[in-house]
Amino acid sequence: MGTSLREEMISLSLFGGRLALAELILFSVFLTDILLLGLMGEINLSGVLLANAAFVLCYVTALGFLQGALPLASQRFEVGDRGGYHAIVAMSLLLGGGMAVLVLLIFLVFPFALRLFDYQPDLIAESWRYISWVLPAYMLAMIYIPVRNGVIATGSSRWFLTLSLVTLVLNAGVSYLLGFGISLGGLTIPGMGTSGIALASTIVDSMLFAGFVWLLHRSGFRLSGIPVDALTTRRWPVVRRQLAPAMAIGIPIGIVFFVDSTLFSSALMLAGRHDVQGMAAIGLIFEWSALAIMVPVGLSEAIVQRVASATGNAGPQRAIIASITKAALMVCTVYVALLATIHFGLGINVPVYFIVDAAAHPDLVARLDDLALLGFLVAALHAVIIVLAAILRGLLDVRTSMVATLVCYWGIGLGLTVLFIEILRLDVWYALLAVVIALATSTAVIALRLRLRLRSA
Repeated sequence: MGTSLREEMISLSLFGGRLALAELILFSVFLTDILLLGLMGEINLSGVLLANAAFVLCYVTALGFLQGALPLASQRFEVGDRGGYHAIVAMSLLLGGGMAVLVLLIFLVFPFALRLFDYQPDLIAESWRYISWVLPAYMLAMIYIPVRNGVIATGSSRWFLTLSLVTLVLNAGVSYLLGFGISLGGLTIPGMGTSGIALASTIVDSMLFAGFVWLLHRSGFRLSGIPVDALTTRRWPVVRRQLAPAMAIGIPIGIVFFVDSTLFSSALMLAGRHDVQGMAAIGLIFEWSALAIMVPVGLSEAIVQRVASATGNAGPQRAIIASITKAALMVCTVYVALLATIHFGLGINVPVYFIVDAAAHPDLVARLDDLALLGFLVAALHAVIIVLAAILRGLLDVRTSMVATLVCYWGIGLGLTVLFIEILRLDVWYALLAVVIALATSTAVIALRLRLRLRSA
């Protein structure tokens, strides 16, 4: 292995690793809610898993949609076009604000949608009890994405881990305090249950958002830095002109991420119509998968930033991109090997450890054990797809990922899920099998396309 490849692997691992760890810790904020709610009961856990399934769909779609601005901002920053950088980040912030309003509308009608599909009344009530307090955090998450992307575009990830770690520790403490209450001497704070845990997430996530706004300001972003349009002497036309190039990249990525998320959310919601405990089991597996893919998500963001920076330079672009591609594939291989070691070598079924009081839920643990192999395949295949798609995106090929996910996820995955669960009324094991088949097919298609692209490059 050549020196340049080793250096690129180290560079990707360090930059992407910091982003990945920050994503892991941030995701763990919501995972803390799941762990604590497991102490309250399966209906509390299932209600929140249902709400979080819808939120993950919104968040991941926004993550893809708003990622269109990241390579453009990176290129502008790399070539020294600070005015262009300020304009593209400002446009992305406006889009994030619009998506926050959309999230508000979606969750206001969420309970009515659940009633329409005949969910249990107590499940709907528990879900709404959580949503009504966590909704501000859900909305802030939409704006957090472009704020964070604005910092990543500068090639800096300093303070990411510090802010994320502080958030995780605070959320665990405040969630327990507000959820279960505390009594010390003459001071008694009554627990608010599900509502208290949701309120804690809103408080702590607001603090995290403020921290990243500070980082964006520290990186040099200013609204006053947006150039003034020569004809109108206003800044808005300059910001508006960034929309078309960002959407040309963001819309296909957003579609890919949306289709990806609907596969998991739909499988969860279809299972929940007939088997609440089964929904809790595959919901915990999907939480584990979402946690596991934070590493390839961070790596994919590093890939996009590195490729965009290489494109913005006048150096040997083709050689640099080839080196990034090889390094990304090597790092991804190592990561999947690590997941396999955890599952097969150590015999650890990670979703079981998401249940704090596992002894009180033997039936749920038994179902997770039955689904263990499929759960590993979901996490591993999903991780590979994210990295392969990011490499293609770096090669300016977004159509393949979009078509592959549409056909494989909606055509094969959702089709089989509906067949197994709604028509044949089979166990949730088959719902998870449908997800694995969809992921495996998509992996094969995207890997074949990437191989052809690399041969022709």
